Amino acid sequence: MNSWKAVSKTVAVVLVLVVAVALIATYLALSPPYVAPTTPTTPATTPTSPTTPQLKRTLIIAIPEEPTGLDVQQVTWSNEVHDMIFQPLVVLDENMNIVPDLALSWEVTEEGTVLVFHIPSDAKFSNGDPVTAEAIKKSIERYKNISPYAEDFADVVEMTAIDKHTLKITLKQPAPYLWSVLVTNYGAPVNAEVAERVGPDVFNREAVGSGPYAVKEWVRGSHVTLIRNNNYRTNLPFVANKGPNPYVDEVIIRFIPEDLTRLTELEAGRVDVVRGVPLEEVKRLRDNPNIRLYETLAPGIHYIMVNVQKTPLNDVRVRKAIMLALNRDEIAQILDNNVVPWYSFLSPSQICFNGTVETVAETTYAHNVEAAKELLREAGWVDTNGDGVVDKDGIPLELTLLSPVDDPPLKKAAPLIQAQLAKVGIKASIKEYTYDYIRELTREWNFELALRRFSWADPDILIYLVHSVYGNYTYSNPEVDVLLELGRSVTDMTERSEVYSRAQELLLKDLPLIPLFVLKDYTAVNKNVKGLLILPPYGTMFVNDVRIEQ
Repeated sequence: MNSWKAVSKTVAVVLVLVVAVALIATYLALSPPYVAPTTPTTPATTPTSPTTPQLKRTLIIAIPEEPTGLDVQQVTWSNEVHDMIFQPLVVLDENMNIVPDLALSWEVTEEGTVLVFHIPSDAKFSNGDPVTAEAIKKSIERYKNISPYAEDFADVVEMTAIDKHTLKITLKQPAPYLWSVLVTNYGAPVNAEVAERVGPDVFNREAVGSGPYAVKEWVRGSHVTLIRNNNYRTNLPFVANKGPNPYVDEVIIRFIPEDLTRLTELEAGRVDVVRGVPLEEVKRLRDNPNIRLYETLAPGIHYIMVNVQKTPLNDVRVRKAIMLALNRDEIAQILDNNVVPWYSFLSPSQICFNGTVETVAETTYAHNVEAAKELLREAGWVDTNGDGVVDKDGIPLELTLLSPVDDPPLKKAAPLIQAQLAKVGIKASIKEYTYDYIRELTREWNFELALRRFSWADPDILIYLVHSVYGNYTYSNPEVDVLLELGRSVTDMTERSEVYSRAQELLLKDLPLIPLFVLKDYTAVNKNVKGLLILPPYGTMFVNDVRIEQ
């Protein structure tokens, strides 16, 4: 699904010890370099046994949004199309450990300031050009020049192709957040030589990567057709087939923005996989024996952003009253329990998640109408005329809540949030806009309360929300700023988790954001599709072992 770059308690509170072990293994500065198995693996061939089911050779995937471009270095958000075209050096496995994809192995030295990647000698882009250390270097250089997220590689001061298949990256300081870029399609190598030759506009329509499939055609408003990349090789440890998929020749990704239309196409057998399953349809799909549902927990939270510079929201007692007034269990119920009620700022699918912080937050801010009213009274807000709305100096406590029309969970939750605030005497008026417009209003500080979301595996995402410089929002706390800056460079995972835990403790006192829930993401798949893997944190699909029975 789309990453946070779009902006764009099933697991419940996972045991802290389990998470910590997984996360420590994630950052390789503290562990031995990962070396891919050396046993050669040849691509499987299609069985010819008479008992083998007839296979369909085209996989059809329906997604809500058409990409704005196919070049992952030019777009502001990515999706399944880019996942098929491009191949990261490394990815995250189901336990949030970094494992190899394109790369054979790597080392982290010099206290986290030097990364060395070893590239297979037979690695090629889909057009047959070799993927060398120099090619990857050129790709990163292009990213730094053309990507809207060029800041991702800001700490890279030098790149050296030690030899044809070994790339050394030198950083000006340790940058553990960089791994969260490298494990996504954003950090995947593009064929920069082709991009330079054809120009950015053409490359944005006909991008070339080293992923499992290559671009055949893009029909605007309809679909992208991808054909098997016969040059594809991978070192993914969790797939059986390390080469081109022998069972699926072609992948068609259809753009169907209407939720029910996507599902109708699936149930009619005209598509094999549906992404972005609407929450209200989950129960019905679970009861359909011909459909399999995959569930992942989003790496981020849905929340209310608060303009802490506007009266009365500049009084932390009012913000705490709002936090206490919300009944997150009720919100989860109206969303058919397809979300997890949440009180802190990192979800279990994020690096540095600390279950203890979430437990403390839930205990501190458990739904409590009377406690919320008492905080409002302390702040001078009392219902003096019996109209159900608290007032101060003759002014009622009335706020505007911005709600996105194109985010179904937030749109559906907004009226209930409004009703829950009314129970403590706060009158909230809902104004609906598109999510992008709401985001712009918050950046311009032209709001009071705004329903927002973020999704990104690394806790560094917080720096873009609450840091007084990077975030450019209404909140400022120098101590939080220092911690978020520190979190960008600490390579010891235990220390890094402590940094972000401390930052969250301060945010829980200040509440510039009011957490609501963690979203469960669903993918619906025809039962005849075998071997599909969908892994956290982004619900990334791996089609290496997919076969589609007729």
